[in-house]
Amino acid sequence: MVYVVKEDVVARLREEPRATSRNKKTMQQGDELGDPVRESDGFLFFEINANLNGWMLKDDCEELPDAARLPINEKGFVQECVNVQFLFNDETKPVEGAPPAVTIRPWVVSADFLIARALYETDIRNLGKNIPGSDGVGALQVTVAEWKDFTDNGGALAKDVRASDRDHSVLQIPGAAWRQHVHGKAMSKIRLDAGKATAEDPFIPSFLDMFFAHVTNSPAAAIAILDAQDAGTAPETSIKDVLKAVMTAEELAALFKAREKLSGLPTVFFGTEANPSTLKSVVDIAEDTLKKLLVAALGRIEKHRPEMIPVVTAGGAPWMAVAEKAEAEGVKEGTHNAEISGYFKHTDFGGDPNTNPPPAWCGAFAAHCMKGCDNPIIKESVPREAAAAISWRKWGVNFSLQSATIPRGAVVVLSLEPGATSGTGHVGFFLEFSADKKKVILLGGNQSRRVGKTPFLVSRIAEVRWLDQSGAVGAVSIDGITLPTDIAAANRQFAGLILKAFADEGYGRHHQIAALANAIGESKLNPRAHNTQGEDSVGLFQLNRDGGVGTGHTVERLMDPAFNTHLIIAEANGVPSFRSATDLHTAVEVFVRRVERPADPAGQTTKRFKIAQALIA
Repeated sequence: MVYVVKEDVVARLREEPRATSRNKKTMQQGDELGDPVRESDGFLFFEINANLNGWMLKDDCEELPDAARLPINEKGFVQECVNVQFLFNDETKPVEGAPPAVTIRPWVVSADFLIARALYETDIRNLGKNIPGSDGVGALQVTVAEWKDFTDNGGALAKDVRASDRDHSVLQIPGAAWRQHVHGKAMSKIRLDAGKATAEDPFIPSFLDMFFAHVTNSPAAAIAILDAQDAGTAPETSIKDVLKAVMTAEELAALFKAREKLSGLPTVFFGTEANPSTLKSVVDIAEDTLKKLLVAALGRIEKHRPEMIPVVTAGGAPWMAVAEKAEAEGVKEGTHNAEISGYFKHTDFGGDPNTNPPPAWCGAFAAHCMKGCDNPIIKESVPREAAAAISWRKWGVNFSLQSATIPRGAVVVLSLEPGATSGTGHVGFFLEFSADKKKVILLGGNQSRRVGKTPFLVSRIAEVRWLDQSGAVGAVSIDGITLPTDIAAANRQFAGLILKAFADEGYGRHHQIAALANAIGESKLNPRAHNTQGEDSVGLFQLNRDGGVGTGHTVERLMDPAFNTHLIIAEANGVPSFRSATDLHTAVEVFVRRVERPADPAGQTTKRFKIAQALIA
């Protein structure tokens, strides 16, 4: 999308959006102006180049029609959505000369949601303007306003982005991710300002809340829809009446114009100003549409980024035994306050747990269950500030809500309605879905003030998390490979993860074994290995955070075995001689020297080749 000066017009580029403002430069007919960054009182603001910007009278400009737009490589688009999720959800190191980095957590970015947005708006097609009344373009229909918000406020995340990147369906993904983060944060603040949440335990928007914020272009509207349901507003109430307190007449008019019907379908969504849909109709359609979009998004990730799908092995969820014991003992407030207060000892809770009634204790109970396991990795997995439900979004790895195989015991983080366990958030352990799939049954603490099983609306799920543990003991054979007996039982599962990830990337058997041998040599397959002696290396492949492959990623993120393996694969992909290696010795040597790059490459090549030989002996 490009604007130019109209034919037979001599236009002035002004300092301010006023006819009397100083002329910075006189522009001639046909002069290219680019994308308008913002609009005010009949003027458009253009950033023509790094040294020239200003306001042009809108009537002096015209928009050239989009040229033929290139088709999208779906695989590349999906993979970049995952990459952006990784980038945004980490605490990036400050870049010299760049604006300060921003704090993303706990308002994290989800590749599932980004892909679902692209499916909704364009079916992942590289379209020009496709939303009535919007200037959004590309697969995600990113608008001028959201791109400017990203470039102005994204800090290190927006370093080196250009105005023209908005019109590129892959390069625009960070702008859409920034919008997801900003909307989540804004909804939390609305609840905080209303006294319905606290800074320590903020409101957690669900995917449904995020979807409403996106389609209405208003976090306040999303909260108004949620609050209307919580307050028992009559289902037949018009959506216009629900939103008119938080949206201006102009915003409502734009909403009905943009979202009268479902994207690409004749189904009525919000309706028109003259005939708006009911609250119930809008919510029902949104829930059904979003569920289908997220299922489709998961399918794209399974196809194009299969290593992102967590592996569930026979180890199960040993923390469930602790939770079930507490349920069997009938732990509840009033009769077990001392025991409940003791749960907080397993967190870094800074308040007084010995109050009556106790503080909200669902997060502390989850921490107690993890600490009660014999497995040291599970014990160490408890996140900081674990007493707050929202902190459990940092635990383990993401497990798609749309998966047909959510494991029993998975951690489920909820955004709850007022009047439930709390008005902010809740965390519990997954048991099953109800027969109609509209509710999820959780076992958790502080459910009706006790440890028990409770159904919750699926639409209130903010995230599902999982930490895989193997139950194997002794030497095990993984796809024909025998691991050394000194590999901890809980860590043996990661051999299968590494082999599968390299196989999915198209690497042959000797490449897979070479990679596994290096991981064993680096960490003995301990995903939480952290070397701070003379360097800062973390995880399965001991990725160096000081100038190495781990640069720009947090220690906790690098301890995620799937993510650590993903980064080393990306590094290996940049070494053609590794992929072209035709024998095990060459594959090991190239991996050591060109991918891992240890201080003693010759010595380590010898050691790791011996490990590789032993794996297949």
